Amino acid sequence: MQLGQRAGQTVFKDLLESDTVNIEKLKQYVQKQSIVTEFKPLCWKILLDIKSPYRATRRYVDQANCDIYKRLHSTLTTCQIIQNDTSISQQFLSMYLLDSHAIKIPITSTKEYESFLSTANFICSFLDNDNEQRLDVIAECWFMTCKMYDKFIHLTRRIAFLRYHVGKIAQQEFVYESKLLLHLNTHNIFVSIPENWLKDGFQLIRDDFSLLNIWEKFIAGSEYIFVFLTIHILHYCRGKLLSLYSTKEIIQYLIDLKIDDQAACEHIAIASVASWKKQGNSLLSFPAIP
Repeated sequence: MQLGQRAGQTVFKDLLESDTVNIEKLKQYVQKQSIVTEFKPLCWKILLDIKSPYRATRRYVDQANCDIYKRLHSTLTTCQIIQNDTSISQQFLSMYLLDSHAIKIPITSTKEYESFLSTANFICSFLDNDNEQRLDVIAECWFMTCKMYDKFIHLTRRIAFLRYHVGKIAQQEFVYESKLLLHLNTHNIFVSIPENWLKDGFQLIRDDFSLLNIWEKFIAGSEYIFVFLTIHILHYCRGKLLSLYSTKEIIQYLIDLKIDDQAACEHIAIASVASWKKQGNSLLSFPAIP
């Protein structure tokens, strides 16, 4: 293990195993370093306010979360909205709606909530969750899904900030890509960044590990990381973008975009974090538009 990795492991271990986790220090360190793999689940749960930062109250909070999960699940099972063959993501969605938007139960169409379902599947995969695991693990998986989905929905309400700063930063990042920059400006693409990119947390990046490295910066407090992620996605797609001459075609291409190649996903994530650190990771939220 390299010296830097060993030091990172020690810092995360010391922070997470203390009787009281210092949330601000944890956020600051996550902004500087990637979370060590073995500590990712616990770190995420603490940052998302699912696990108590106080060791003395952790068991109480875990039990309270389980009780909430069981109450919602039991209600929907009794009402026969949840069946034996209902997928775990669909169960999570029904419980989320009962907890926050009871008027929308039962669900007639899940199209509006495709982002929730994809986030649920992603979180379940992240926690290696399935129906046979302990109730407390499934409950935490549901809470994490709801927290992340709500964060992404809030992010869509600030899409004007993202679009503005993508356009601004692109002038610097694409300084040696004048043809691409002119093409994107000509078709007003910076003000047309798809809302669905934000709504599901940029799951167009199909490599789980790469996306986790981006999401952890976000849950540590930085919306601004998505500005740089957008820039590097556009740069990755420059060949295809330059081959399209209709604004409608370009926007539709971006809406439908999925990046499956693992090496490409890793490169985009690494480059995004590097640019974010270089140009202002201290700017955690989107700066105000002048």
